[in-house]
Amino acid sequence: MNGMRKVLWLAGYLWALPVTLVGLLLTLPFTQLDSVDDEGILHFVVVPDSPLGWYMRRFHINAFALGAVVTYAGADGPRQIRLMRHERAHVVQTLFLGPLFLPLYGLASLWQFTRGGHPYRDNWFEVRARAAEVPGYRALRLVR
Repeated sequence: MNGMRKVLWLAGYLWALPVTLVGLLLTLPFTQLDSVDDEGILHFVVVPDSPLGWYMRRFHINAFALGAVVTYAGADGPRQIRLMRHERAHVVQTLFLGPLFLPLYGLASLWQFTRGGHPYRDNWFEVRARAAEVPGYRALRLVR
């Protein structure tokens, strides 16, 4: 990572810190740290018998990102490339939007609901994250 990119990532992490702290508070009691990648994204795997494990199974959630914290439902989650790309896109969205990410995500869901769309599937943030699953996707990267 070159110098300017490091500075931008650091600025993004500081801007997103409140969301990352929420992610840590919600996940730490119910997960185990799997890895920290080269970009500083923390990858956790949920403990299956925990309340968070039950919730993720109940609502068919494979993974979610809050700030720089990504939580996976299964131990193989951090090795599923498409899933990692999807959640990384949410991390990058949060690095840009910081604490605004959570209310904007909620508003995007509400907007889709009021228009007759699906609050999750048609949410702009989810559409962009699904697009990021495709190799070569370049939108929302900080610096090339």
